[in-house]
Amino acid sequence: MHGWILRCCMLLLGCWSPAALAEPALLLVNDLTQAPDLSSTAPALATGPGRETVKAWTRAPHDHLQWVELRLAQDWHRDSSPLLAVGGAIGARVVVHAPPDYQAVLKTRYDIGLDQGFSRRAMIYRLPAALRSDQPIYLAIGQPGQVARVWASVDDIESYRAADLGFVRANTFFVSVQFSMLLVILCFWLILRDRVFLYFIAYDLFVVLYAMTDSGEFYSLPGAAWLGQFSFHIPQSMSALGSAFSIWFIIEFAELRSNAPRMARWLGFMRWPFFALAAATWLTVLKPELWHSHLINYLVVVATGLSLASTWVAWRRGNRQAGFFLLAWVPLLSLLMLRVVQLIAALPQPTWLEYGFPASMAYAAIVIAVGLADRTLQARIERDRAAHMAQTDPLSGILNRRAITQRLEEAWEDSGTTALSVLFLDLDHFKRINDNFGHAAGDACIVAVAEAIRAEIGATDSLGRYGGEEFVIVLRDQGEAATARVAERIVERIASLTVHVGKRAITFTVSIGHAIRDAATGSAKELVENADSAQYQAKRAGRNRAVAFRTLQTRQNESEHVNE
Repeated sequence: MHGWILRCCMLLLGCWSPAALAEPALLLVNDLTQAPDLSSTAPALATGPGRETVKAWTRAPHDHLQWVELRLAQDWHRDSSPLLAVGGAIGARVVVHAPPDYQAVLKTRYDIGLDQGFSRRAMIYRLPAALRSDQPIYLAIGQPGQVARVWASVDDIESYRAADLGFVRANTFFVSVQFSMLLVILCFWLILRDRVFLYFIAYDLFVVLYAMTDSGEFYSLPGAAWLGQFSFHIPQSMSALGSAFSIWFIIEFAELRSNAPRMARWLGFMRWPFFALAAATWLTVLKPELWHSHLINYLVVVATGLSLASTWVAWRRGNRQAGFFLLAWVPLLSLLMLRVVQLIAALPQPTWLEYGFPASMAYAAIVIAVGLADRTLQARIERDRAAHMAQTDPLSGILNRRAITQRLEEAWEDSGTTALSVLFLDLDHFKRINDNFGHAAGDACIVAVAEAIRAEIGATDSLGRYGGEEFVIVLRDQGEAATARVAERIVERIASLTVHVGKRAITFTVSIGHAIRDAATGSAKELVENADSAQYQAKRAGRNRAVAFRTLQTRQNESEHVNE
């Protein structure tokens, strides 16, 4: 199974190929200490040559706007026109002033009227086809501050479109996998009604919504555009709620309350700060945009470490589901930790992390879905084992009295016009065996009798231990003659048995009474009583034999006829 999961992971990571990415144009970047003079159509260049890069990363402090100047290292000579792409975890206003008119253009990935030819991975600004290296592009970032780094690059339309298409394909695939797992688990819940499935559905749904709202793709869905006005609040609240329900799911899925109770209490307490943060996101008076993201990230780091530690303990103590959790979430949580560290430290986000994180989320959804299915299977196995133990005689391994009675009742209801017969079997002089050889020898004889009877009855027949040394056999579709033959074979087989206990060899016999259902038999209980009566007649007749109940009735009728 683990090999299959690994192949799924390789498929997820292999659905995007780096070969699809084209190299953006080389840029010269300057961080400006003050706003440039934008009154002229050709603003003066900033002092200094600027740092060279193909992807400019920058951020803005909380207390002021950050102005950034971008210039091409050389004039634009590619066949297709240039595009300016600005992306990243953008929470602040980003205003672009680009040639030829340097008019302020404010776009967010949550806007309704974005160019439908591109994804919302970044905001796209079309630049002049004859863009020169002495024509700067200005970015004004802030109000509020931009804690996470924003990236900007200039590329030609065709190359960017090809790279963007690869991103769309990968992102669609990852989200589709997660939604598919949600539907599978929803079907499980509709049938089984286990609340752990609801916790997974809530957790994974909030994670998917966070990913889609944070990237802006959610707002391109029909009817969702008006939610773009809550661009900061929705993804942040989804992130907090996803974290809270993930804790709930982990505790239930890995059964931490029984396997790691103290750590489960600590982890359970951490749900409530996440719920509080989800509510605080919407309280604008608290200015959550200034502190909310960082606080969630710090809490995620703590909750992640505690989740891994507690599930590790549970797995070491034999919990199977905790192993599934570790298998699913170690890659996800490792990348999550790297993502959080990258955001906290305001480091540039590498491309492999951008794709690896959603891929690991899809992989985790698959493994957890398999784990939930395995949890259901284990529950069914335990239920079947408990049912088997409740119906089985612990010594002989055959049905106990309650179970054989139930089988007979079911056969009575199902038989209709088909034949149904019962054999009642009792070991002869069983008390002598216990007294002379001990109860261990008696137990060995009981086991030997059960094995001998099994060899003489069919797959549709039932065998149960009715009392200490008494057995009941239920035969289906066997007429009177066939029932008599089965009884005679059992008598002969048991008479030929030799049970060795230590150096002693024990032989013994049985007496059997058998009765067949007929119009005069009123119930299954009466059928057993008839067979038991025949068994007593076999005892009186000298033991080691089988007697039919019908034969007794016939003899009584014959005797009454002679007396007359």
